[in-house]
Amino acid sequence: MNNYSKMSEKLYRQDLIKDLISNNEISNQEELIKQLLVKEVVVTQATLSRDLRELKVSKLPNSKGNYIYQLTEIESKEISTDSETLAFTGNLAVLKTRPGFANRIAIEIDQLNSKQILGTIAGDDTIFIALQENFNRQNLIRQIENLIPNIKIIT
Repeated sequence: MNNYSKMSEKLYRQDLIKDLISNNEISNQEELIKQLLVKEVVVTQATLSRDLRELKVSKLPNSKGNYIYQLTEIESKEISTDSETLAFTGNLAVLKTRPGFANRIAIEIDQLNSKQILGTIAGDDTIFIALQENFNRQNLIRQIENLIPNIKIIT
């Protein structure tokens, strides 16, 4: 198989994943793999994980409180609600978000590839950001403000 057909296969699979997630309440990878098989698309768990990451899919609560896969490509204006806050303690930053948004925002922070950020841990509405020893607070604040323009900085 040449690179073009691999790429078109990947694009087709990812479009199908987006469609399945948008039109069904899918709560885990096994369910999604079964749905793909019905469409005659065979995928490994590792490839599916990569696809979900590239498509920026997160598990968010539905109206019943069950966590399901949802496309969460977030625009800055969507996550800026004047309710997000950022506070620092030592080499840790704590970012509070609206319920259900922490995972998606943490992915965006990780994708900044900042040398100051060691990693993030996200819950439903809270993100812990582990920082390098000698991080530049103002530089980090600017990076976060680019993602969340109206974030409140707690000093």
